[in-house]
Amino acid sequence: MEPASIRYKNPGAMWGRTGKRPSASRTVPTNSAIPLKWGSKETVYLSDGTGQGNNIAVFPTWVQGICAQLDLWRSSPRYKNKRFAEAIDTWSGGNNVASYIAYCKQRVPGLTENTIMNDAFWKGPMGIAFLKAQSAHEAGKPIPAPDADWIAAQKRVFSGVPTANTVKSAATATVVVASAAGGSAAVAAQQGWTWSEIGLVAFIVAGVVVAAVVLFKKLGGAS
Repeated sequence: MEPASIRYKNPGAMWGRTGKRPSASRTVPTNSAIPLKWGSKETVYLSDGTGQGNNIAVFPTWVQGICAQLDLWRSSPRYKNKRFAEAIDTWSGGNNVASYIAYCKQRVPGLTENTIMNDAFWKGPMGIAFLKAQSAHEAGKPIPAPDADWIAAQKRVFSGVPTANTVKSAATATVVVASAAGGSAAVAAQQGWTWSEIGLVAFIVAGVVVAAVVLFKKLGGAS
């Protein structure tokens, strides 16, 4: 079986639940702010034998999981603008810090204990390289997310787009409308859209098309 961070598209192995466990159920609603922000609705409690109530947020896509990973690193006061050595010590809970540092340094060219993890770091290629290294360390092997997803997540976080559940990209909108128009709206639903969203987008786009046709006819008539 794949590691939980891979099964649940959560490369940072981020918790999705804080506070008291709400029920004996293994799967519960997510309540942690950053996973919620990036589209996690479910959290799974792990049977890891530690007795610490460890859990992991479930994300619908790799892009959303990577967005949450990056957003946590760059916005949490526990990590924001910290030296790499200090931040990773906090992240790891003080466990095996030296080996964690060495693992990341081997995979991120230019990374040192004194590298400051600020927005300049996260916006550059070193930021993505670190996220990949950190996720591989957590999973015990590289995360199978394509390079395009890491780049897309980086752009999305810094563009201020809050969540793929409330703000859809133009590319995905095209897929949704095309799928619905072709009589295969189920394909659009598989992209993470609700049926109400599909209907709304199709309605809006249909209105735009009609307006364009009317304008074209008017311009043609005027000539």
